[in-house]
Amino acid sequence: MKQRQENLRIYFIYAFFILFFFSLVTRIAYLQIVQKDLFKKLAQNQHLKIIPLKGERGRIFDRKGRILATNLNVYSIYADPKLIDEKIRTAKALASILNLDNKEVLTKLRKKSRFVWIKRKITPDQKTNIEKIKLKGIGFIKDRMRFYPQGRLLAHTLGGVNIDNEGIEGIELFYDRYLRGKDGLVSVVSDSACNSLFFSPRILKPQRGLDIFLTIDAQIQYWAETYLKETIEEYSAKGGSVVVVQPMTGEILALANCPSFDPNYISSTPQRFIRNIAVTDIFEPGSVFKIATLVAAVDRKPFSLEDRIYCEKGNFKIPGSVLHDWKPYGDLSLKEVFKKSSNIGVAKIATTLGASILYEYIKKLGFGQKTGIDLPGESSSLLKHPRAWSKTSSYIIPIGQEIGITILQLARSMCVITNGGYLVKPHLGKRLVGEYGFVKEAGVQKAKVFASSVASTVKDILIEVVEDGTGRLAKIEDLHVGGKTGTAQKFDLKLGRYSPNAYRASFAGFIEKQGSYFVISVSIDEPKKSHFGGVVAAPLFKKIAQKVIKYMWLEKEIAKIR
Repeated sequence: MKQRQENLRIYFIYAFFILFFFSLVTRIAYLQIVQKDLFKKLAQNQHLKIIPLKGERGRIFDRKGRILATNLNVYSIYADPKLIDEKIRTAKALASILNLDNKEVLTKLRKKSRFVWIKRKITPDQKTNIEKIKLKGIGFIKDRMRFYPQGRLLAHTLGGVNIDNEGIEGIELFYDRYLRGKDGLVSVVSDSACNSLFFSPRILKPQRGLDIFLTIDAQIQYWAETYLKETIEEYSAKGGSVVVVQPMTGEILALANCPSFDPNYISSTPQRFIRNIAVTDIFEPGSVFKIATLVAAVDRKPFSLEDRIYCEKGNFKIPGSVLHDWKPYGDLSLKEVFKKSSNIGVAKIATTLGASILYEYIKKLGFGQKTGIDLPGESSSLLKHPRAWSKTSSYIIPIGQEIGITILQLARSMCVITNGGYLVKPHLGKRLVGEYGFVKEAGVQKAKVFASSVASTVKDILIEVVEDGTGRLAKIEDLHVGGKTGTAQKFDLKLGRYSPNAYRASFAGFIEKQGSYFVISVSIDEPKKSHFGGVVAAPLFKKIAQKVIKYMWLEKEIAKIR
């Protein structure tokens, strides 16, 4: 009986182990066969993360291939919050090394996500210091940082990018869709201890954006910025702008504003310094705007060039106001009216032409509309239709009041006179180039607005303005230089009238040597010591013009030798 009980106990133990083993095998089979996809997914979620890779941004060059914007290799740091147990200690360490707010870092580490950026584009020292302390769940990814090797040069034209290398100002914004690369994806794998991180072979390769070559010449840009800054400092001015253009094509060789900024630090720069005032800011131009009346008078011929116009000895009663000249003139020929910049003479010529004709020629010179330049934020001119003109308007619009223009629009109007009567579209983009070569080249856009003979006559008169008129300080020996000065009182909104001490001094002109023309327009805002365009702006034009013509002529001679 006792033996029988022992045998039953042994059989029971054998049965138990057989049943246990069978259950274990069944469970393993179930997990390995039936539930394999679920556990595979769980494993991947724990050790595998999909991270986006930004495509490299295209570079920016000047017309001669000088680099203006490129990319640097840097590292960005990220975290996998699910793998971080000591979140408070980790946040404190990261915040200390990366100069971040501890609470913000901790908030990121507490997110229910497998991937959060801690800081983009860190320094090499920061990366080294973080690697030394071996924080669990923290990793690095190679990133790209936009870099402008020329610093402040051409800052307003280039603009800048945000932390994701997306254009936010200037050329970077306007051509963003071409410059921006196509993003890729990469799988980041960690080991079971989460101590090492590496890339898996499964990568969607990012693609680089297109490179762009600008019409800008960095050397001419340097002279424009340097001499503009010198002039502003000399006259303690508020600011100013310079535009240098090839009048036959509309290619911008230089576009400068002062004050400026460094696009490498655009995120910390106040918006008032980033604004491209040559394109966005409108102002009453004063006497430089008299070129519109000059072109209309030469084309419509209400007077001959030698007809005499009485200039009222410097005081002329008009509806609602009195016009003054800076000197008391009597009889002046039509040519002399513009050489001496007589407000009264120009007003009489304009009223003889009539408001509708004057308006027509203002439009032909490109005022009252955007130029269409490839930059964001361009402003239109402030130009009323003649139906909205007052009785005073017909006298003061011709001398540059009651109208607002930009310095870029002023430069384009001088191009029309210089190139034989064609309204050109100014532009900065010259060509786009991809990894495998040429992609697209910008063409010249222009329209004939008046006869070449009219433009030739106007040019001759503007040359006399420089030779023996208000623009004498722009004269350059052995060169054909023409242009028009402008001295405009600024309207004071607080006073409700024109300011007695705030002016804008301007000069728009051209230089010519053996068939090669260049247009330069300059404007200085609120200069002190002197406020006359012929004294402040004309010498600035001359400094830049002398450098440009010598430089471009030397380039042409070198090209012949080659």
